[in-house]
Amino acid sequence: MPLTTPRFWYQRRRGWQAWLLWPLGWLYGCAVTLHRRSTRRWRCSVPVLSIGNLTLGGTGKTPLGIALAKGLEERGWRVAVLLRGYGTRRRNSCPVSATSSCAEVGDEALEYAQSLGEGVAWVGSNRCRSAALAVAAGATVILLDDGLQHWRLGRDLDLSLLDRKHGLGNRLVFPAGPLREPLDQLARADGLVFTGAEPVEPLPPIPVGWPGHKPRFAVRFCLVPPPQLQQERLVAFCGIGLPEKFFSALRACGLQLVATESFPDHHLYAESDLKRLLDLAHANGARLVTTVKDGQRLPHRFRQAVSLVPLQVDSASLAPLLNWLDQHLCALSGVRFHG
Repeated sequence: MPLTTPRFWYQRRRGWQAWLLWPLGWLYGCAVTLHRRSTRRWRCSVPVLSIGNLTLGGTGKTPLGIALAKGLEERGWRVAVLLRGYGTRRRNSCPVSATSSCAEVGDEALEYAQSLGEGVAWVGSNRCRSAALAVAAGATVILLDDGLQHWRLGRDLDLSLLDRKHGLGNRLVFPAGPLREPLDQLARADGLVFTGAEPVEPLPPIPVGWPGHKPRFAVRFCLVPPPQLQQERLVAFCGIGLPEKFFSALRACGLQLVATESFPDHHLYAESDLKRLLDLAHANGARLVTTVKDGQRLPHRFRQAVSLVPLQVDSASLAPLLNWLDQHLCALSGVRFHG
């Protein structure tokens, strides 16, 4: 279900909304824990790496997943990325084509396919089936996207992503806060990855609930706006977990934003949305800009009227994490470390 991030989730002091919703959050956390404990796992014949969030959205999971898949392939791995296909009803597992529609496979799967090529991303509600088909097609490692709360497919390595600026918010479980499961489950992951536009050094303090002996990494993101946008007035819009991150990053690039519009996460844009946004842009003598992920959900006849701003991972900041993953995957597969 699309979600607009409430402000009180990230307030320093827990307000009345958080305390009012705390009983529902407690019940939700209990249900998640019970479901995890009662699920029987299926093991794949190749190593499975998952990336996911303890919090609801906004960590840059898709661009990081794309960067990890590219980096691992450069080191000799044949990567298959598994996705559920957010907002779709697809049950049968299938490889994703760059020409697939958003309604068929979801915006994230399209972004993976367009960045990594044909047959790397797989979509299906049964990710065990997707994994088996991907291995049969030649995959030597499985990358499970948004897999931290997926219990059916067994994993060998779990990465938990955490936005460097917003962190764990008020540390309460949805709907009282941004956590997808109780805070004590943060320790289930094998590695913690801080994401954001800030410099990677120094590393943020160890968050509450993270074991000090487990590794932490920091990965830096940067927007790459087309040069022609530098001299234009812009109306920015997006439907992502933390929309203000996108708007702030555009301003940090020196772009002139005259208006911004936020939509629920994974919002499927209607023609009426684009007509209203275009009217707003014309009234301000501006051009529309949004994220690459949002671009997948635009009505086709409006896409030429919107500029997309890619989000990329700084390769130097990614290197320590890639080395760590490569070393562990080699140990799991019994092959020589590529580093």
